[in-house]
Amino acid sequence: MFNLNLYKKKFRKLLLPINKIIESFFDELSRSKYPKNKRGPIKKNFIRLDQKIESFFNQFKEIKKYNQSKKIFNVFKYKKSLVLVVIFLFSSTYFILPSFYNNDEIKKLLKNQISFKYDIDISFNEKIGYSLLPKPFFFTKDLDIIHKEKVLGKSDYVKFYISLSNLFSLKKIKIQDIVFKNTEFEINAENIKFFEKTLNNPEKVNKVFFKKSKFFYKDREDELLFLSKIDNFKFFYDEKNELQKVKSSFEIFNIPFKFDISKNVSNENKNLELISKKIRLNIETSIKHSNSEVSGLFILELLNMNNSFNYIIKNNSLSFLSKDKKFDGKFNFKPFYFSSNLNFDYINQRKIFQKDSLLLDLFNSELLNNPNLSAIINIFIKKIDKFEYLEDYTFKLEFDDGRIFINNFDTKWNKSVSINSNDIEFINNEDGKRLIGEILFNFDDIEKFFRYFQIKRNYRNVFDEIKADINYDFVSNKLIINNLKIDNKSYQVLDELIEGINKEEKNLFNKVIFRNFVKEFFQAYAG
Repeated sequence: MFNLNLYKKKFRKLLLPINKIIESFFDELSRSKYPKNKRGPIKKNFIRLDQKIESFFNQFKEIKKYNQSKKIFNVFKYKKSLVLVVIFLFSSTYFILPSFYNNDEIKKLLKNQISFKYDIDISFNEKIGYSLLPKPFFFTKDLDIIHKEKVLGKSDYVKFYISLSNLFSLKKIKIQDIVFKNTEFEINAENIKFFEKTLNNPEKVNKVFFKKSKFFYKDREDELLFLSKIDNFKFFYDEKNELQKVKSSFEIFNIPFKFDISKNVSNENKNLELISKKIRLNIETSIKHSNSEVSGLFILELLNMNNSFNYIIKNNSLSFLSKDKKFDGKFNFKPFYFSSNLNFDYINQRKIFQKDSLLLDLFNSELLNNPNLSAIINIFIKKIDKFEYLEDYTFKLEFDDGRIFINNFDTKWNKSVSINSNDIEFINNEDGKRLIGEILFNFDDIEKFFRYFQIKRNYRNVFDEIKADINYDFVSNKLIINNLKIDNKSYQVLDELIEGINKEEKNLFNKVIFRNFVKEFFQAYAG
């Protein structure tokens, strides 16, 4: 009769040498974690382990031959199980090897590789840790990013993903990808070249991620120009198209943007795309480098308007001109200053005065209230819909020290009344979003004006001009008039009329309400 217990004992006896060599291997491996001179036996133990396993299976073959006619004991089942166990132990041991390397030597390795690839230095303030999942990586907290001996950024948490090959040797370990989390950068015109170098690196740069970070951009006097919140910012190489790429999503003045850059590795040419759904902006541009200047073409989508622009960057300035020659301008970068001329044939008034207008989106973003923004924009609009008798709007938008002014405003009503204004200021505070200023009506052909509004002849008192203070609320779309004067004189009866209109909060942009107001106005003035 076949003795099962006997074969169990023989099987345990065969496994015992393997168990011992595995235990011995991990004992020596654990001791090698600390003294540097005890790392030699590791490879020898792997060789001994392999030899014992081979010897075991040689003996196991004899058992197989002896029991060939017996079906009670299936040796192949145990053999497969053991192979799986050994493979698992061996692979696990291989992947955990980096955790046994000296911490200082790991830091030195990471610093050298990052310095070589990205021309930056890093400074560790905490120990290095190691993790296997989802793939092997070193990690640390409170890391400083240094560029030209100055701290460029501080990161709360960093992962250094490493290659799966050559884990037996610390010197052969290579960084693949880097992830920086919660990093605060202090950027200026000089150290921003770090990002340029990363993009222009002739080598195939591995992935570098910046997540949940902040950019504090400062001028030469170390004063903050703007703050940008970074959701994602990554460098990587597109092998299929042979392109170095940057993809980012961020906020500036509460306006979300997506910004992508693609650079051909064989030359300096680049493609850029800037998108902001909140302000309905989409810019695509190509860049070509030649000697001391950069030129290109960008396609702009704004206010449901599509146009393309040629531009040139030279001597710290950018000049642009639209293909239809209706828009032109210039940016000076040092110091920052913007000037432009914009010409529109037609604008939908909903895009200006409604609650969901682009103009209000810009005001809400506080982009235009930036104290570091200095700009003059000359605007000409041929026609605004629903203002049927008004045409040829010209005015100047000025941005200075965080304040926004409308100057040199001029338009014509029915070719009979000139409407002018100067120093109208946009106010954006807790009380709302308002335009406050003075407006002047000059009557070039007052009889034509009287006929249009059907003013009775006994109310047609002739005068030259009307002047008043205005307060327009963008949110409620209400207009309040104060301090009205005719030919520079005040009249109590007109003040009372205006006061009543203001209290009733009548919408003077309504055609019927405005027509009735004009009739009441001249009736009161004649009386």
